[in-house]
Amino acid sequence: MSHIELPQMASSAYASNTVDHAGMYQLMVRREQAHPEWAAAISAPFQPPFALPQTYKEIAQVAATQRRLVQIFIADPDENVPLSQCLLYSGEQKLTDLTDQELFFEVDVKARLDTHNARRTKLTNKAVKERTEHLEPARVRDLKMTVVTIATF
Repeated sequence: MSHIELPQMASSAYASNTVDHAGMYQLMVRREQAHPEWAAAISAPFQPPFALPQTYKEIAQVAATQRRLVQIFIADPDENVPLSQCLLYSGEQKLTDLTDQELFFEVDVKARLDTHNARRTKLTNKAVKERTEHLEPARVRDLKMTVVTIATF
């Protein structure tokens, strides 16, 4: 496989989950005091009742079979780009079973990057104080892509 330039990819979940760690610890201590014979079982490392995927390929296959509602964002994280111009793409919410990497190829990044670079090369680099220097055109690998998972099915 040839080297393909990809943006930094991140995933995010549109949900919140709170865990009461102190309460869980107190429950474990109470169980251990009530049943000392359980102490070894409680302190033993957790062994799931099924085999977890071990390779990247297995993980990708598990992730690929999951249906989810997602929204994709692609941004230029350079501090010299104004906030109003840093977002290259904000997609619609869509139902998919594709992985994050596969979703990247659903977006026409080249056209959006060309449009963005036309504006970006006119911006001045704030780090250079003694002269006016314009920003270099961004490359695909300079971008940051985030896939927000809104719901999974």
